[in-house]
Amino acid sequence: MAKKITLAILIISFTIGCIGSWFEVFNMDAFTKFLIHFSPFYLGLIASIGTNSAIEKVKKLNSTQ
Repeated sequence: MAKKITLAILIISFTIGCIGSWFEVFNMDAFTKFLIHFSPFYLGLIASIGTNSAIEKVKKLNSTQ
């Protein structure tokens, strides 16, 4: 579930940035600052997904042996 939420957050942020960059009204500097300030949150989510994936692969390897 966390993996889907993280991917949704990243896709939404990317989409907002891409669409917003086409409009002069969209404050891209503020959006960039938002992404910079919340990057530790995103990095933590991505790291937890990667760690969980690695643990599942190790468990699967150990169960087959």
